[in-house]
Amino acid sequence: MPLDAPTPLFVGERLRDLILCYAGPWAFVPYIRNREDGELLWHARQGVILAFAECVVGLAIVITGLFPIFGWVFLRFLLPLWLLWCLSMAVTSVLQATKGKRHKIPVLHQFVEYL
Repeated sequence: MPLDAPTPLFVGERLRDLILCYAGPWAFVPYIRNREDGELLWHARQGVILAFAECVVGLAIVITGLFPIFGWVFLRFLLPLWLLWCLSMAVTSVLQATKGKRHKIPVLHQFVEYL
């Protein structure tokens, strides 16, 4: 059984836009600029949703961290785990996008069609 040939990475503006799609608030740049490219628009929407979820959940963890009993646990353990998960989802999504695939982020990918 032959192995599949590796897919070449995108170059130039396409690669830059794919990386920007998952770079937090910068995801709005390819979302606004490339309205006619359906694939890039899907990645930009997912990147916007990931950035929004990262801010909302991160802020909720920080606010919960103000409480005396749970605060230490939330700020010391939950916040770094959440930020590490968001970073890993962004890196995985960029790597899959450069290969021409769609990496669906768990739970968040369901909201891509609403944006």
